[in-house]
Amino acid sequence: MNGGLVCLDDSWCVLLGCTVDQTGEGAAAVRFSEFSGGLLESCLIQNNDMGVMVDDNARVACYSSLFQHNRQGAFYAGPTISKDSEVELVDNTVCENSCLDFDRYGIWSSSRRPPNLVQRDNRENW
Repeated sequence: MNGGLVCLDDSWCVLLGCTVDQTGEGAAAVRFSEFSGGLLESCLIQNNDMGVMVDDNARVACYSSLFQHNRQGAFYAGPTISKDSEVELVDNTVCENSCLDFDRYGIWSSSRRPPNLVQRDNRENW
């Protein structure tokens, strides 16, 4: 199975100015699960099934990054997202993320959202 970066357990992952491109069918560019945490800043996340997947108790901050052409959206909250998860999305650009087969585009492809979510100054261009 193809895949991107996976942060599990209590790991901490930092991506600064990185490109994550074409991680394969069914894969997130970056997946945060369990008690992991991380920071994405000034990154290019493109051509993946989903950009960033957050699940369980993960804590993630994403700043000034570009998300484009991710088939299942820029961000996805997994089925086991907990009340303690935290996501902060600030100053990101999201364009042409197809959100599956629906005729819509946008930041979140899942109807679930992390309960502790901060979103500000993000641009959605398509």
